[in-house]
Amino acid sequence: MITYNNLQLWVDMLCDALENKGTSTSGFEYNNGVTDFANKYRELLTGIREKRIGHACMIMHLNNYNIECLLATKDNQRPRIFKILQALDSYTKKEYNKINN
Repeated sequence: MITYNNLQLWVDMLCDALENKGTSTSGFEYNNGVTDFANKYRELLTGIREKRIGHACMIMHLNNYNIECLLATKDNQRPRIFKILQALDSYTKKEYNKINN
């Protein structure tokens, strides 16, 4: 069974993974705009954990961040980043539901 503590670890690791995808697979660091979204997701999670963000606001932020982040990606990173965003979306919603129920 998934517990709150398990979810917290997953969403935090996904934010770290998103931040790491701002570097190229060849090892050269560059900021393609994706790394900035890791902090946006972390701030959203903090708001959820502190119960300052409601359901409608969470959905709006997730949708906007997902679209904006995908637009910021480079073509070779898009499939990997898309998978991270899908997982972030899912676990963020699960964490919200766990905290607010």
